[in-house]
Amino acid sequence: MKRSTLFLIVLIFIGAITEAFSSKARGKVFISDTIVNYFDKSGNPVKTKLESHTYQCIVPVGDQSSRFFNIVSYYTDTDSIKSFAYSRDSTVGFFGWNYVGESTVYYPNGQLKSLEKFDADGVPTDSSYYYYPTGKLKMLVTHIDTAQNPFTGSRMTKPYHLLYMDSLGNYLLKRGTGFLRLDYSDGAYFEGELKDNEKDGRWEGFNMGSRYEEQYLGGVLQSGKRFRSNGEVILYDAETKESAPILPLKLKQFMEAVYRQIDISDNLITQLKSRLVNVTFIVNKDGRLSKFKYDQDIPIKVSSAITTAIQAVGPWKPGRLQGEPVAVSYTIPISL
Repeated sequence: MKRSTLFLIVLIFIGAITEAFSSKARGKVFISDTIVNYFDKSGNPVKTKLESHTYQCIVPVGDQSSRFFNIVSYYTDTDSIKSFAYSRDSTVGFFGWNYVGESTVYYPNGQLKSLEKFDADGVPTDSSYYYYPTGKLKMLVTHIDTAQNPFTGSRMTKPYHLLYMDSLGNYLLKRGTGFLRLDYSDGAYFEGELKDNEKDGRWEGFNMGSRYEEQYLGGVLQSGKRFRSNGEVILYDAETKESAPILPLKLKQFMEAVYRQIDISDNLITQLKSRLVNVTFIVNKDGRLSKFKYDQDIPIKVSSAITTAIQAVGPWKPGRLQGEPVAVSYTIPISL
């Protein structure tokens, strides 16, 4: 189950170390540049298979006009399958993987852990099933339409929790009312009571190395506390729970400063498919900028000039989630 992040184009970034293998084509099915990512037990990227707990293979499938990527993960010790899905993109995006169709996840013992479905826009659809390692059903969720994404025009859905049971098969939640616990692969969790499918009362959880508590009324966050390991308590509410990175200048002044720094010849600009270039980068926990990516293939001199110009303006204040600084992806348009 995907976690919510900051908002729209400003979200927590998930990184991966990649290793490319040789290319080959098979008839009408195009397969090239398979990417392998290695991860430790906590989900952090590592460099080699030897030091990994799981590994992931990303294989392009289809022709150039309708290409998909087969995302398959394995448990390193046994080389048994951990997950299987298709995506329209070969990299983790702002909302996680942009899955299309069915996505399945398995426990190390081979039992099915989850079965989820996504429509052509990568939006969760139909019903999702979650299981215990014994094979018993843990949770059943259906996805109901709530709105239309104003940026993409795609449908937006909300999970409706039909059933949640303990490992013995006892019902803890029915039809959106009862106790619910959400567990994540990195060891984080979030648990509390739902009433008519809305969070209600006290919820507690653990992520980013510390415990937190939140108080809800009718699905609306009233107050929150994070308890850091050093004894510090951070308070937040619905308005301050998630905050985007803060630019070193006001937006208009920032963009003017960037444009003053950019020095690109007209000859290079004419080589671009579009003079509007969207650049995405990471604002790290310490405010440094890294991992610049561009939405089109552009000459290295152009991308280097834009990257240098953005970095030259100054350090940012990092985004925060529940009081903790987090690495956040940020996108800005550059018109050349």
